[in-house]
Formats: sequence, structure tokens, C-alpha cells
Amino acid sequence: MNNSDKLLIEADLHCHSLASSHAYSTVMENAAEAKKAGLKVFALTDHAMGMPDSPHKWHFHNLAAIPQQIDGVTVLRGVEADIMNYYGDIDMEKEDLKCIQWAVASCHSPCITPGSIDDNTKAYINAVKKNPVIDVIGHCTTVTGEVDFERIAKLCKEYNVFAELNESSLCFGRSSKENCIALLNACKKYEAYIVVNTDCHYAGIIGRTEHSSRLIDEIGFPKKLIFNTDAERVLEYVSKKHGIKLTGKNDVKDDDKTDQSPAVKNRR
Repeated sequence: MNNSDKLLIEADLHCHSLASSHAYSTVMENAAEAKKAGLKVFALTDHAMGMPDSPHKWHFHNLAAIPQQIDGVTVLRGVEADIMNYYGDIDMEKEDLKCIQWAVASCHSPCITPGSIDDNTKAYINAVKKNPVIDVIGHCTTVTGEVDFERIAKLCKEYNVFAELNESSLCFGRSSKENCIALLNACKKYEAYIVVNTDCHYAGIIGRTEHSSRLIDEIGFPKKLIFNTDAERVLEYVSKKHGIKLTGKNDVKDDDKTDQSPAVKNRR
């Protein structure tokens, strides 16, 4: 993407770093590429402990060590939590969530075996109902875990969470175009917000959503329902949810003094 091209989003809210060992970039590389792409915000959402190559839980306990801003780009301290069963349990305990400002919840085959459409849908529904920390239903358009998109859209509307149109999943064929269209049409029908994220595992694609943008234009999905087209709106949402102050100009996190885990303290 050329720098002159207009970005669809101002905040990329699903990004991975080397802490997830099947990703390839550092936090600093992600921040540099985010700035280069024109983003104002990105969320660092490495995999939680249920994934085989996830970081240790201390990674999440110590997220306050990462500056809230890097070179003018706001960094949300987040996680991609794994939904572990159809009852909606996730692989993060209460103590693991103290530093979390943004949570994506997804189904991955190493953590949950895909079932029927009803089973897969219930996994997301129960996860959202049981875990108020969840902000995003991650890549529910994958072909290996089909869901009822109408029920997902209704859930998002009722519980104020966001359905994700995942650029990487669409680009690399893990999600079908038909599933993505079905999700978008359901969200349009119920006026449920979505977020368009890259799910980048390499810094060079952060913020770049060509496939998603093309699909959105193709079906005429309303831009007003894409929540992360406006970075300030995202920061206001996070600030209100977590009782912190994030402006995008001089970001301050009231709980930057959050205690780190005893294990992290003891290693110093």
C-alpha cells in the first residue's frame, strides 16, 4: 500500500508480536510500521496460554512495562484469548487480566474442537456472556468453525462487543468470502458494529486491509458501523470501560501502577 492510499481504519485492534512464536515482529517493529501506515492506535494481542506456542502468563502480567505510546502511536495492551470449550471458558484467569485494555476472543483448533454450527455459535455466545472483558469476537468467519451469523450479530448488538472482519483470514483463505459477506450482512441488518483488523503476524501488513476494504465496498456495508475507522472513538470506549484516560494525544493510564505479578517482581 502506498502512503498516499487512504486507510480504512485508524486503529488495528488485533496484532501479534514475537511473544507468539508463530509471529515474526517485535513491538517496536509493529509500532514503526503502524506509524508508517498512518495508524494512530494498535492493540498488541498475543495469544493467551491455551495456545501451544503462547507466551507465559507473566507476559500479560507485565504489559504495563510497554509504553502507552510509542513514537506517537498508542499501544493498547491486549490479548487474544482462546475459547476453550462450548461453555465459553477462556484461558485467562482474573489475575491475568489486570493489565488488559483490549481482549479478542477466538476459537482455535488446538484449543477447541470445531463442532456443529450450533456448538460453535454457543461457544462465542457463552464466552461473551461469561467474560465481560471480551471486546471482539475474533475471526468467526473461518471455514473450519462455521457459526450462525445472525445470532453472532444479535449478540454483538446486545452485549456491545464487536464482530471482526479479519484481513489475514480473508487474504490467506482461512475465511471464505461467502462467510465474510454473511457476517457483514447480519451486522448491517441488526446495526451491530464490526472492527476490521489485520491479525498481523508480521509488522509489514499492520493497518493494511485491502481485501476487507474491497469486500466492504463491494456489498455496500455502511462505514458508520466500522468502529475502528475512528481512533478517538476506540480510545474513548477503552477509557470508559477500564476507568482510564486515553486521548491519543498524551495518553495516561490511571492504573499504570497496577501491581506486577510476584514472579515478575522477584526476577528483578
